[in-house]
Amino acid sequence: MPSANISAAVLLALGASVSWALANVAVARSARLVGAVRGLLWAEVVGGALALVVGAAVDQRTAGFSPVLAADLAGAGLAALVAYLSMFYALEHGRLSIAVPIMSGWAVIAAGISVLVLREPVRPGQLAGAALVIAGVALVSSHAHRSAGAAARAAAAAAGGGRVAVPRWVWASLATAVGFGLLMPFIGRIAPTTGSVSSVAAVFGADLALGLPLAAWFRVDLRPPPRAAVLPVALAGLFESAGFVCIALASARAPLAVVSPLASLASALTVLYAWLVLHERPHRVALAGAALASGGVIVLAL
Repeated sequence: MPSANISAAVLLALGASVSWALANVAVARSARLVGAVRGLLWAEVVGGALALVVGAAVDQRTAGFSPVLAADLAGAGLAALVAYLSMFYALEHGRLSIAVPIMSGWAVIAAGISVLVLREPVRPGQLAGAALVIAGVALVSSHAHRSAGAAARAAAAAAGGGRVAVPRWVWASLATAVGFGLLMPFIGRIAPTTGSVSSVAAVFGADLALGLPLAAWFRVDLRPPPRAAVLPVALAGLFESAGFVCIALASARAPLAVVSPLASLASALTVLYAWLVLHERPHRVALAGAALASGGVIVLAL
């Protein structure tokens, strides 16, 4: 494949990383202000509207509607519902520097589907770079998981002992990784019909179509956010949508096995934010993982 396409895909995937790192911060803030489900609803409304406006101006559609598309949209909506509900819950209740690296495991799932199921062509050098990124992210994630377990044991000891349970938000972080790992290939499948940018709006719409009846059943408060929460909710939707736009455009230029590890670097950027702004201090193992992932980026960009 042309090197220009790979270079553009690398830049777009890194753009997705930056967008999603900013979205993680906004999601954590909005979920704590209005709750996970309410924050998710309005963030998707804002992000979906942005994608529709931009998509109307730039999208080019190369395929027509088919029953396969309907099935892909249903699968994308279900994967997105699992991913986003889990993400908002995890970021509402957990530590940013632990939850986000665990979530970044979606890159392993998406890359595996790209190579093993979709049979996308990948050069050995690209696989090597992607493997370095995945190894670095896995190192950060495994340390994050151990840190969560250590925190739970310390809390149990302070409360007088008893059985230690992994916090629910850690399991939610793992569910987020599975949801996004399954979602990414669906986006690539629906993009020829919806357009690369509009595919984001289609996914958000399918997510809402499945999620709103459940929210009504459980009588979840879905009112518009109060004034204090409008900005973080809007930013969560804007940055999340921008990240997906970048990943959709990148996956049109390079295999998902190359794109997804680069986009997963959002976890390293989020850990950096938590370190510099929230004063959370990541362990040297996490820092080593971030350095390994950065080396993979360099290999992919060559």
